[in-house]
Amino acid sequence: MTKQPTTSARFHFRQCHQRQWKWSVSARTGRQYSRIVRSGVATVEFALVAPVFLLFVFALFELGRMLMVQQSLTNAAREGCRRAAIATTLNNADVDQTVRNCLKSVTSKATDPGIVRVTVPANLANCPAGSELTVAVEVDYDDVTWIPLCHWGLGAKLRAVHTARRE
Repeated sequence: MTKQPTTSARFHFRQCHQRQWKWSVSARTGRQYSRIVRSGVATVEFALVAPVFLLFVFALFELGRMLMVQQSLTNAAREGCRRAAIATTLNNADVDQTVRNCLKSVTSKATDPGIVRVTVPANLANCPAGSELTVAVEVDYDDVTWIPLCHWGLGAKLRAVHTARRE
């Protein structure tokens, strides 16, 4: 058998959980109706939830941006390596320019060698057929982020390497 609350406990429960009713008149029908007044509860809930929600949204933007830049670096390294593997390519500058052209869609700073670092084989004119050529592309994540507050000085580097055989 459950114990029934005392009269003072029931009175205290009613007093603490009593809802405030407000009578209003509908503008459309002219009828009177009542509603519960919840003064400012939604504002407080929004103030607590909104910063956390926005943090997750911006973190998703940054994660998507990082994956896009990494995929673009991989593609640029692959394109540069394809260019270096062709027997008619004799100049390192052609390979470097191919990589930088691929990265122009990702960052406007693709032509700056201090931001986008491209490593190309030293002397393509003297590379024999069948030798392995490696092209590497590296960029600091701080230089390509959309939200500059998210890097916090972590010094993350995005790097892509591709190797192919000379034709």
